[in-house]
Amino acid sequence: MNEILGLVMLSVASLWVAMPFFGSDADEDLPAPEPIAERDKLERQKREAYAAIKEAELDHQMGKLSEADFTTLTDKYRGQALAAITALDTKAGFSPSDGTRLPARIAFCASCGQKLPNKANFCPACGRAVRDDREALSKHAGNLMQATA
Repeated sequence: MNEILGLVMLSVASLWVAMPFFGSDADEDLPAPEPIAERDKLERQKREAYAAIKEAELDHQMGKLSEADFTTLTDKYRGQALAAITALDTKAGFSPSDGTRLPARIAFCASCGQKLPNKANFCPACGRAVRDDREALSKHAGNLMQATA
């Protein structure tokens, strides 16, 4: 009697576990995933570029990256972040080619994020030259204006 009861319980459990294999395909019932919006892609590109810059800074501080490699990587990722930010601004209605000017000054250090005082030539926290960031920003804006023309 116990063997029969055990056999019945085993067959019921086996059928319960195997039921998804005999049913209809569950993927057919699910709606198709929505495509990722362009704005979300740009936001992700910006966040990933910021994260890569921070990681490169950490690796440089730990001695894993040489100065030349650090400069190359940060310039590359800053370009990607600026491109994403510019594209996001363009999507929001701001366009550098519509006659708007670049900011007269840079408010935060691109290297350490420290707030810069008015008319600062160097970051008070890390000593980075602000002029380099202004030149890179105006060069990048010039490239974007040529690309959109």
